[in-house]
Amino acid sequence: MTFKIITLGDSGVGKTSIINRYIKNVFDDCITSTLGVSFAIKEVLVNKKEKVRLKLIDTCGQEKYQALTSSYLKNADAVLFIFALNDKESFDNIKKWMDLFYEKSIINEKPQMLLGNKSDLPYEINENLINEFVNNNNIKYIKTSAKNKININESIEEMGKILYQKYNHSKSRQSKIIISYKEQKKKYDCFLCATK
Repeated sequence: MTFKIITLGDSGVGKTSIINRYIKNVFDDCITSTLGVSFAIKEVLVNKKEKVRLKLIDTCGQEKYQALTSSYLKNADAVLFIFALNDKESFDNIKKWMDLFYEKSIINEKPQMLLGNKSDLPYEINENLINEFVNNNNIKYIKTSAKNKININESIEEMGKILYQKYNHSKSRQSKIIISYKEQKKKYDCFLCATK
């Protein structure tokens, strides 16, 4: 079972850093912006027995790559909308990313989550404004910091649990799902598939 989770948000909000922290547990202050689209896969165990692959799709936030990004939306199982808490414009643009998602996605009922990244830095956004947006759009919101590893695993694992319950029709749905990690070899299934 493979679940495809796409990330959407402006360039520089930390989409790649969040994925790198989750997949490889590394953080690089000098990371360059993603060009095109890249993938990273982590295999996990659900309730210590069933293998599930979480495929994270890292998209470029630059407008000139949006056509490429949109082509991956229809096949994604879930979406993480990401903004930076120290960048008001990136928060204001979340509505634009949501509109793109609704326009290109085949099924609008796909699980969605809003991540406010860079919680380790001074905030530029009033929390009441964020709470109002969350309530109006009925979306789960989590503050994260890729740099300090705050709520990175928790948010992605939460999405994994939601997807498992949604798509695991053949088995009884459990009220509590536990995600653990397989013993990983020194190899990461991460590659750039489009660079221009």
